[in-house]
Amino acid sequence: MTSIVEAPRSKVDEPIPIWMKIDWSPEVLHDIYRDWGIYYSRRRRENFAMHYLNKALDLEPLDHMTLYQRCQTKRKAAQMLGALSDSREAAKLSMKVTGEPNAKINLDICDVLYELNQFENSKAEMHNNVRVFTGNKRKNFDQRLLVVDEVIKDVTGEAMTAFFSKNTKTVNIVNDLMKEKQKVETRPLWKVLKEQGACDVQSIPEIEEVLLSPMEIARRKRAFNIFHQSYINDSWVDVLFMKMLCKNPTLLLPQCKESSYILYQISRKQYEIVRKFMKMLQSRSPLYLVNFLKYRNKAMSDRYREAYLYRVQYQTHRNMNQVLKQIRVLRKHRRVKQLTKFVEEVMGDYVVLKTSRVMCWKFEFLNEVYNTLALALAEQLRVPKNLVLGTSAILTLLRLPKDKVKDFVSLVFGDRSTHPEPDAADPKATRAKKLTARLEHRMIFAKYSIEKCYLLHQISQSHLDQGRHSECVFNARKAIKESKNCNSNIWKFLSIIQIVKANAVLHKLEQTKEALEEALPIAHDLDAPELVHFTEACMSCNNEDAITKRATLMQSRRESRTESVATHSLGSRDGDSAEQSKSKLSTDKFS
Repeated sequence: MTSIVEAPRSKVDEPIPIWMKIDWSPEVLHDIYRDWGIYYSRRRRENFAMHYLNKALDLEPLDHMTLYQRCQTKRKAAQMLGALSDSREAAKLSMKVTGEPNAKINLDICDVLYELNQFENSKAEMHNNVRVFTGNKRKNFDQRLLVVDEVIKDVTGEAMTAFFSKNTKTVNIVNDLMKEKQKVETRPLWKVLKEQGACDVQSIPEIEEVLLSPMEIARRKRAFNIFHQSYINDSWVDVLFMKMLCKNPTLLLPQCKESSYILYQISRKQYEIVRKFMKMLQSRSPLYLVNFLKYRNKAMSDRYREAYLYRVQYQTHRNMNQVLKQIRVLRKHRRVKQLTKFVEEVMGDYVVLKTSRVMCWKFEFLNEVYNTLALALAEQLRVPKNLVLGTSAILTLLRLPKDKVKDFVSLVFGDRSTHPEPDAADPKATRAKKLTARLEHRMIFAKYSIEKCYLLHQISQSHLDQGRHSECVFNARKAIKESKNCNSNIWKFLSIIQIVKANAVLHKLEQTKEALEEALPIAHDLDAPELVHFTEACMSCNNEDAITKRATLMQSRRESRTESVATHSLGSRDGDSAEQSKSKLSTDKFS
């Protein structure tokens, strides 16, 4: 029986290959597809190899050698479970066809179990095959047995004993977590949530985002690098590059809707294959074994770690002194913007990743940095010599723009004109939003009150720059509460000035007056005549604005009253003339 291979159909007539015009038998087609599959498998083109091997199996499902070849291809693609099922099925078909076990296929089963990190099962399978085969066929199993025995000895030897004795608490926690994951919950979801005291209204439970501290993020990043450096040496950079490709916006362009999806799938698949092979290496030679072999002498290992700790402490101490020196130079030259940016970079990227053991006197360093920044910000609050009292003089004192005060439109549901367009966002606003998100994330993991005062002050300043005055006042109030915990009058004064700025921009004179009255005694407590003079000048400007506003309001009321009186008198005159004309007409009529 012959069959004709159908050519792929397309809208445009294409030339059909010559081999498709020939009536091949199923046996020949099977051999062609299998050869193509083997060819692509050797070229590491697993997708094409799997395609043609599957077509070969569709023609002859009982061919155990094709199954064996597909098992080899799946092993190269790190699909170990599929490879194990194919190898076992191939062994069964081989027994049916030939009546005796196939040593090559059975050895493949042992190798797949070994790659699945099931060392005990692989060892048992090899012992069973050793009893069945003899001669040269048995030598391969004996060699595999030596490898498996050495791996089991390494994994469960002295290294594991030392590791477990050192990390007993962590191992117990991990065991409890593994037991919890293995439990299969058969009860309805609402019963489980009821016992946990959670809400069961939503049909799909909300997945809470796991927030990691900056130190935990850095620890995981360093552990990732150490893990790959221990096994593949300098090639660990390639694994890191593959990981970055999975989220690289330059590669995965959102404008390219079709190609970006394909590239994402390819990069993700290849990265997962590499990760699976790395886990195989880690299972055969765990990290605790690597460290045990490298540092067999515990006294020497402790001495090495202590020397390394001292080096890191010394370098960190030098960096701290350099940072303080740079901060003082910037404050001396009154470069407040550069100083604020430098402090945020140092404290948010460097200091936050240091422990108290590595960075000695960390708390004192934090106090020195944040107090120096607060003094630099307070030194900006000065009364200029050529200040002229008048409208918006307080904005000049507070270093706020006069001509850029915007009328912010409140959002109205259903009115699209009140909603900002996403494409209309300028780069400056985008940078401000990123800075606000960064500061809020740091705020979650801040330990010291003075650090919280700084973060809340900067968040309020960011909101003020974006025109969100209510959020600015809210965060400034929180900063005032935190300043009481650390007894910092300077940060309390600066936070109140933030409230003054937000109210002054909106021309809220009463709220501005209340905030300034709250700031004046704090300026006296700081024993800073410049700040006292600045606060009193702001109060004078605010009072002048209030008087001007009151006079303007009185003048507008007088003008409106005058206009109403004039209108009323004009109406009365028109009425009198109308009555006179009516009486004249009536007398003329009767006469």
